[in-house]
Amino acid sequence: MTLFKALFARPHRTAGQPHFPANYDGTGCWWFERGVLPLGAAHGFNVDLVGEMQWQDNLSALTGGRCEEGHNCHFPAQLVFDDNSRDPNALGVMIDHRAVGWVPSEISADLRPAILRLNPEGKPVTCKAKVMGGWDRGPDDRGYFGVKLSISMPVKRAVLSTATGPA
Repeated sequence: MTLFKALFARPHRTAGQPHFPANYDGTGCWWFERGVLPLGAAHGFNVDLVGEMQWQDNLSALTGGRCEEGHNCHFPAQLVFDDNSRDPNALGVMIDHRAVGWVPSEISADLRPAILRLNPEGKPVTCKAKVMGGWDRGPDDRGYFGVKLSISMPVKRAVLSTATGPA
């Protein structure tokens, strides 16, 4: 079973109850695999993504679809350098190999260079993400999905517990 299938095999269904992946260590880091750079988490989710509207189908698939109470799901996310002519510092965000949005340009302008300094090897960069919303209480009361990230500012690596980290 691949890492992503193991993490996302059971979608979140209970409103108000965060869903954590099976390898969450309780201290803010999900990744025990070598070759990944997990970013340190902030206190709470401090980065609101932009552009989620075009990825509503992806977000619905991640959470198991809309439900009456909506969702509050926690996932590991990957930050992807999205080189484009409009924003040279663009950072896309993916969850389970699905695009879900972008880091706002006023944040990515500082975040991207900081990641490059921390990560000269070019490892995949991960952080904590929360997918919220997606309620459906009838045709006149439907909420869109939104995504927030938890990234410490200034940016730093997550500290893995020696008791639960890789051998």
